[in-house]
Amino acid sequence: MLFAAFCAAQTMFALTIEDGKYYTIANRNDVNLFVKDTGVDVIQMGGFDDACYWQFIATGNEGCYYLKNKKTGRYAQQCSTATEVNVTMGDAPVEYRVKECTVEGTDMFGFTTTNQSNTEFTSGCVGWNWKNDNTVQTFAAAAGTNHRSFWKLTLVTPPMTINTSKVYTMSNRNDSNVYIKDNGGDELAMGDLDNASLWQFEDAGNGQFYVKNVKTGRYAQACAVATEVAVTMGDAPVAYVVVNCSDQEGLDCFGLTSADHDNTAFTDGCVGWNWRADNIVQTFAAKAGTNHRSFWKFTELEPQAITTAGYATYCATEDVLVLGAQAYKGIVNSSYVHLDKVNDVPAGSAVVLKGSLFATISKTATSDMSGNGLIPSTGIVADGSQYVLASVNDVVGFYKTAAGTPIPAGKAYITSGAGIKAFYFDGDEATGIDSLTPTLSEGEGAIYNVAGQRLQKMQKGINIVGGKKVLY
Repeated sequence: MLFAAFCAAQTMFALTIEDGKYYTIANRNDVNLFVKDTGVDVIQMGGFDDACYWQFIATGNEGCYYLKNKKTGRYAQQCSTATEVNVTMGDAPVEYRVKECTVEGTDMFGFTTTNQSNTEFTSGCVGWNWKNDNTVQTFAAAAGTNHRSFWKLTLVTPPMTINTSKVYTMSNRNDSNVYIKDNGGDELAMGDLDNASLWQFEDAGNGQFYVKNVKTGRYAQACAVATEVAVTMGDAPVAYVVVNCSDQEGLDCFGLTSADHDNTAFTDGCVGWNWRADNIVQTFAAKAGTNHRSFWKFTELEPQAITTAGYATYCATEDVLVLGAQAYKGIVNSSYVHLDKVNDVPAGSAVVLKGSLFATISKTATSDMSGNGLIPSTGIVADGSQYVLASVNDVVGFYKTAAGTPIPAGKAYITSGAGIKAFYFDGDEATGIDSLTPTLSEGEGAIYNVAGQRLQKMQKGINIVGGKKVLY
């Protein structure tokens, strides 16, 4: 049933292997017997399950691929030139020749590694074969004979599995424009997609996860056993069961409930997350196939790390929304950069990001970028007038870079002929400035301006006092 739900529609045309796509591999003599990686050394065969998805990664040589299993992330290893030797799995990619053999039927292929002297599946070719103990071995693989040495490929879309190295958005199954987010309040909120809508799933062991908001760093807390109780956020990680319910609820739809519940199978009696009418996540009956507002569409995104200082520059090649971090345009003044929040980033614009991780998603951008002094780098070499984002002595700012220093493409810089050492930030939450108009006791600390010159007293603007930025 799961297999049928995720098979791509087949056409009357012959199958063409597509780089990076997923396929099932069934034996020519029994199309219900699938190749799989169960985590042991030898490649197994058996009934369809989540170990049967294989990614074909083009090597650059015609008709050649690395064969990677989606569940384990391991690769099919080299075929022996001898026959009746089991084929194994391993961590290193090995190049395979995968050749369509129409004499064996529609969408039938032969598999062998390119260390073989014959990879044409004619007399003398040794390739994959179905061994009687339901493992894959090497054997004679001449098309038209030895039919158990040939394999039916089917292009499929595998169901999503939670990956702790990725980040996700979660929208409601009944309205894909309503997203789960952490707005900083006690209760787990819902609403429009924004930088509070990005989530990580940390490994809690036993197939369970901690559900962490990227922006706030807080965790979803335990679900009440009773229904119609709001789910809260907190600092302590809580183990969750997260189950793909695509069969009943639609592609990439999941149920979530805390692992302390008696029923975590999303059948009768399961209580999990539900969309409450006031855009709060609450507990409610969470049986897959019914109560659809208790299920959630996941979108997987690739995370990008921000430096440990908590700031980065980013240049958009298309209109995007930044999730998980706050984006700012930079207004360059005589000795500092003022950071103004923007809701999205138009193509060709550069911004400063504040946070620890972020991801981007395509979205028509409407932010006004007028006055933005951040310049996208095309991979230039500095001539001495450029300032790049850096942290020096734990103070983040745009520091002058020496002539001849490369500024990588995708990063941003500012320019100035002022000749000062650095442009620090002023403004609101993004600044790291410690106080406004302070009262200093005599001899409390050395005072410097942003050019690094020692001052006798505070001057209007940004001052460095005891290594900290102070706006006066």
